[in-house]
Amino acid sequence: MTRAGGALAIATAVAAAACGPTAPGIDAAPPLDARADARVDAALVDARDPDAALVDAAPVDARVIDGPGGDGGGCPVVAFTMDGALDPGAPVRAGGVTSVRLAAAVSAAGVLYVATDDAGEGSDHFILVSATPPTTARAAPFAKAGTVAAGAGPLLFLADENDNAFAGWFRREPAAGDTALTGAAYLAATGANGGVVEGALDLGAAFGAVPATVYLAAVPYATADGGALVAAAQTPAGDGDGDLEAAEYLAVATACP
Repeated sequence: MTRAGGALAIATAVAAAACGPTAPGIDAAPPLDARADARVDAALVDARDPDAALVDAAPVDARVIDGPGGDGGGCPVVAFTMDGALDPGAPVRAGGVTSVRLAAAVSAAGVLYVATDDAGEGSDHFILVSATPPTTARAAPFAKAGTVAAGAGPLLFLADENDNAFAGWFRREPAAGDTALTGAAYLAATGANGGVVEGALDLGAAFGAVPATVYLAAVPYATADGGALVAAAQTPAGDGDGDLEAAEYLAVATACP
């Protein structure tokens, strides 16, 4: 089966984002001093408590884009809310029938909103974000089995653990390990089972500039360390070989349509 090591064609569906700026190429994000273990010690729970979300309904970038004084570019009003429920302004780009949903939108200020079905039903859920076309294989996050395709710059991911109410942003390091990303540029929340894990990512802070295109994939893995990719449920669809390959990302433009 074809691995992510080659330069493969990215998923051809290039979706126009809800709104956002177009920017030139990017430099890698500056290194972070703080490192954190990707695993979180927490009591097991039978169901998610919405009150345990990391962000309590915090509005993110509520700027009016298309209205009096707006830019006239046809972009809708964007207000991202971190509450474990899918934001109405974020369209589902792919999935949702037999695979997990992948929703995404970008604000005029360059904030990327992403969401997928929450964990808690037997698997850990991740949304991977790259600002450059994924081309090379990197070890999967959270010590999972297999590899994931990564671009030339940082590979970020939003994680939602099955066994507790944790959700947060990380950077997958080229050599090994996951670095926790915190602060106002990296917001995340997860709700009760049946909801979503969602995140708001400041693209400029994360990648050095707002890229013209972001590459996204929503992938569930078996919850234990070394757990395998649940290939039948990944979005976009893959080839079932247990690796997330370059062609298994969705390319989403960050500019207004």
